[in-house]
Amino acid sequence: MNRMLTIAAALAASSFLTVVAVAQPTLPSLSGEAIMNKVDSNATYTTMAYTGTMEIDLGNRLLRKEMKVVAEGKDTSFVEFSNPEDRGVRYLKVDKDLWMYFPSEQETVKISGHLLKEGMMGSDVSYEDALESGAISDKYDISVVGTELLDGRACYVLDLKAKVRTVNYERQKFWIDGERFVVLKGEMYAKSGRLLKESHALSVKQFGARWFATEVRMEDKLKKGGGTVFKMKDIQFGMTLPEDMFSLRRLNR
Repeated sequence: MNRMLTIAAALAASSFLTVVAVAQPTLPSLSGEAIMNKVDSNATYTTMAYTGTMEIDLGNRLLRKEMKVVAEGKDTSFVEFSNPEDRGVRYLKVDKDLWMYFPSEQETVKISGHLLKEGMMGSDVSYEDALESGAISDKYDISVVGTELLDGRACYVLDLKAKVRTVNYERQKFWIDGERFVVLKGEMYAKSGRLLKESHALSVKQFGARWFATEVRMEDKLKKGGGTVFKMKDIQFGMTLPEDMFSLRRLNR
């Protein structure tokens, strides 16, 4: 009997180690900063344009928004909504400034103060999130805490702790695809340790040498509902844009 128990224990231990090995894939040893630099490099572009949709699950109803987006780098973008309820609503982002144009009132409003924490068009993405810019490594101390399989992909797991006071989240946790260097999952935390938001890349596509998340679910854990799914299609990179593309004059036209 003792021999059988010993064999059973050995088999159980072997099975456990096998599960651990599967759950913790082997990836090249890289620092957290090196990994995020690869992510930033992968997502860097001169200009970009696409058609986007937002499906916002409010719990009791589903909202669908459609938009055209043009961007120059990470800090400058122009968004125009085309779904019937919001047709003609436009956003202009230049660095840390964000303006919104309301066609019904023919009025432009600068989004600032407490409004920055509101969800963009009622979504789980706040205006603060939309204004986030700059290199992650300039704002966070980055540690590699392990590797995991996520959606069948071997990922680096990074823990990010704020080193400046001007960030939206005190701490973040990222799952980075170890081959494509795309953020597959993100968790955003308050200073108290409370989970505030969670993002999950649902689709990743290749554009030349670049891998890009084209469908992402964002969920605000403090709101009711099933989150917001953001989808991109008809994506173009490197096009020439009009000189006044990111001007208040174009926003107000």
